[in-house]
Amino acid sequence: MSAKNNIDNRQILNDALKESFKKMLDLKKRLGQSIVTTDSQGNPIVISAEEAEKLIGDD
Repeated sequence: MSAKNNIDNRQILNDALKESFKKMLDLKKRLGQSIVTTDSQGNPIVISAEEAEKLIGDD
């Protein structure tokens, strides 16, 4: 594969992952569920899906 193909494939994968994550957050938000993530030191924290959506913004 050429470098251009690798970059194109990486972009397709990144876009698909972002879309999947947004769909998961939307579903969790509608169900009133939380997600587990980490703080800046790597410690687990639980936040609501609504809070998580605010943190990631609208890319």
